[in-house]
Parts: sequence; C-alpha cells; structure tokens
Amino acid sequence: MIVARTGGGARQKGRMSEEKTSVHAVEDLLKESRQNDAAYLIVISAKSPATIGRMTKLDKTELIIGRSSETALQIEDDGVSRKHAKVVQASSGHFQLVDLGSTNGTFLNGIKVSVANLQDGDKIQIGSNTVLKFSIQDQLEEQYQRSIYESATRDGLTRIFNKKYFLDTLRKEFAYCLRHRVALSLVMFDVDHFKRINDTYGHPAGDYVLTRIAQKINETVRAEDLFTRYGGEEFALMLRESAVDKALRCAERCRRAIDAAEFQFQGTPIKVTISLGVATLFDSDYSQPEELVSAADKYLYRAKRAGRNRVDAMQISGP
Repeated sequence: MIVARTGGGARQKGRMSEEKTSVHAVEDLLKESRQNDAAYLIVISAKSPATIGRMTKLDKTELIIGRSSETALQIEDDGVSRKHAKVVQASSGHFQLVDLGSTNGTFLNGIKVSVANLQDGDKIQIGSNTVLKFSIQDQLEEQYQRSIYESATRDGLTRIFNKKYFLDTLRKEFAYCLRHRVALSLVMFDVDHFKRINDTYGHPAGDYVLTRIAQKINETVRAEDLFTRYGGEEFALMLRESAVDKALRCAERCRRAIDAAEFQFQGTPIKVTISLGVATLFDSDYSQPEELVSAADKYLYRAKRAGRNRVDAMQISGP
C-alpha cells in the first residue's frame, strides 16, 4: 500500500513536471512571437489618396514626421509643419508621440498633446487631412493588412486604384472643394477602338494595353492626383486644386504620352490612342459628384465623335 502511494506520488510529480515544461514552452513561444512583433504607422487619411494605406515601420529609436523631404515620414499636407512630430521608442520598448512645436498641433485620438504614450490602435492626426494609425503587428499580420488594403483599393489587372475607391474619395473631395471653394477637375478617358484591339490581337493583348497605359499615365501625372481604372477600358483622373486650364494641360500631356508610347505585344506593334474629357467644379456648378462624372463623360464622347485621340472640355477660364 505504501509502495503504491509512493509510486502514485512519483507519477503525479512527473505529470506536474511535464505540465510546467509545457507551460514554459508556450511562454517561450509567446515571448518569441512578441519579439517578432513590430510597430507601424499606417496612413488612413491623407490629402494625397495615393499615400493612404502606406505603412512605415518604426525600426529606429526615433522617427520624425513632417512636410520636409528630410523627415523619415514625409506628409504632403499644407497644415503639417516641416518637422511636425516624432515617435520615439523608450528603453522599455514603449513608444511615445512628441509634438515638435508644430503650428497646428498634434492630436492623439482627438486630444491635442505635447507628449503622450502610444497604444496599439491609437489615431494620430496632424494637419487638416492626415490621420495615422499606430499599430503593433507581426510579419503575418503586416502581410495580411497589406494584401487586404491592396485588394480593397486596387484594380487587379493594372494595380492602380479601383472604381469603388475612386468614387468614395471623389465624394469626400467634392464636398471639401465645394465647401472651401477649391478647384476640382476630373478627366475621364478611354482607349480608342479598344474592341478592335481585342478582336485583332486577342484579349491578352488588350490586357497588356490597359496595363501599359496605366504605367505611362502614372509616370505623367502628379503623385497627389488620383488615377483609377473606372471600368473596362475607361479610366478616371481626379485633379485637386486644378482649374480647367490646368486640367486641360494635364489631359493633353496624357494624350501625348500615350500617342508617343510604343505598344508591342509578343513582338507585334499596336497603335494605341486615347480620347479624354475634362470637367471642373466651379463653386456650385455641380451639386453632386455624379454630375461631375457625367459632365467629364459627355466631353469624352464628344472628343470621340470629333475624331478621337483628342481632349475636349467646356472652354472657360478657371478661378
């Protein structure tokens, strides 16, 4: 009996030892996982739509945010100071947000701060348009977040912004520009005789043409302009703070860029041109963003009726 009890105690101690070992193993895995975590600043709102979703890894003890090209995270926003704020990492590993004497202040979750500790998910607002999210993520989460952002906002073929993202952004920009009397222009264009290209050279050639056009236009327009695939062979370009004269010059540069570009699919040259229509918001000319899209579309089809490979718009001077 005594021997049996002694043996049971030994087995119990053995199980407790195994459980402790298992707990320690889990703790070690969790510790290793936390060590692999990294902090990021993610742009979730910005004047330049192309920067939304951009992730900046906080892999240094100090990261300066501002309008200057010398900063680690440059923000194109008139309300942002040249060196606006910084994020520093303490020896404990915690991150702090520090305002650098900015003109318009630094806000954390809606509250103006000089120095504040950062927690996962905090929102940092600087300037009038820019909001950054502080996020702690491991490598898999980072890849997942990037893929989610890409699939939600980008066109699968051309990798430029998609129609949904364009319309969502246009509604916001339209309301802002109407309220603040800021010029807003829209360029709509499509590929001349695109059906003929598909029928003659095949749909893979058509896909190549669309991708090549996206590449050439991206090289031609400003970083702050929103370029999107609107659908099929039609594209849209939103130009903030651009009156009709400036928008017409931009549209003409795009037309010339495509007209002069070489398109060669599997050794076969393809002649490609585009027709473009331009519409501009002047104070209350249009009451809804959809009206601006319809106007640009109207001028696009007028350009096509006039012979294609040209730009058309209402010929009036902007503000």
